[in-house]
Amino acid sequence: MSYLHLSRLRVRAANALAGNYAINAAPVMAIVLFVHNLGLKTGCRPRRVAILHHDGQLLGEFGSDGFYDFHPQQRRGATFIDAKDYSSKNLHALSLQPTASCHLVISLLIEVDGPVNRQKVERFLHSARIAGGSVDEVGAIEMQDDLDALTLRNGFWLIERSDLMAAHDHPVDALVAAIGSRATRSKAEPEDSPTLPTSWLAATVLGYAAITPFARREGVRMTGARPDDDGEHPLHAYSEPLLGLVQYISRRDYGPRPIPFWEHTWLQDDVFVVRQTQTS
Repeated sequence: MSYLHLSRLRVRAANALAGNYAINAAPVMAIVLFVHNLGLKTGCRPRRVAILHHDGQLLGEFGSDGFYDFHPQQRRGATFIDAKDYSSKNLHALSLQPTASCHLVISLLIEVDGPVNRQKVERFLHSARIAGGSVDEVGAIEMQDDLDALTLRNGFWLIERSDLMAAHDHPVDALVAAIGSRATRSKAEPEDSPTLPTSWLAATVLGYAAITPFARREGVRMTGARPDDDGEHPLHAYSEPLLGLVQYISRRDYGPRPIPFWEHTWLQDDVFVVRQTQTS
């Protein structure tokens, strides 16, 4: 077991639109899949990742009406769809696409089975993306066998707060009530554990549920990319995002708790999620 620490990754124009209902700077699902891709491209075997947030800037502006409503930056489409933009009344103009973006500064602590090739990691980061955003800079790349030997900067751990979703029977009511609550200690922790401080909660994508059967379909990712590829096409299904709650906790306030690692798994054949595990 070893640890790969990517310190202060600067990510430019990452996606901040979590489904159709939430905007945030906590793309947990995208970060976990970024780490999965790092493993595929570099040959290492990452198991899970802890996310340390340093800075986030939502791209947009606030209104001048005194209510400070946030208006995210919007972009016009880059191409027509089948030679005609279906969402625009003007056949010669590209319509706006619903988007929200953010700049991020994060550090990632990745638990890896086996060795890590530093040169391959550096090469991967030159063209890597997180949530669609370009990785413009990495402060340092550190590899250690001992977790205590790592140099972790100050920041905010992103921790899962699915326990707050249990307050109501209806998931939407639970989500709205939880975001407006004072989040303290998780119910999963012992009663004598230190109380977590009140801090920011955010709704973000923590999973996907399939809404159609898995089937081989033409035109989806990994199909038709290479004309000479006669391999078996992967199964494909349309899905809907699953929103969950995360909380920003500063390293100082988090205290001696185990590091909050995230990992991906299938809850059942049609539900894929990321969830938190801990290690001392």
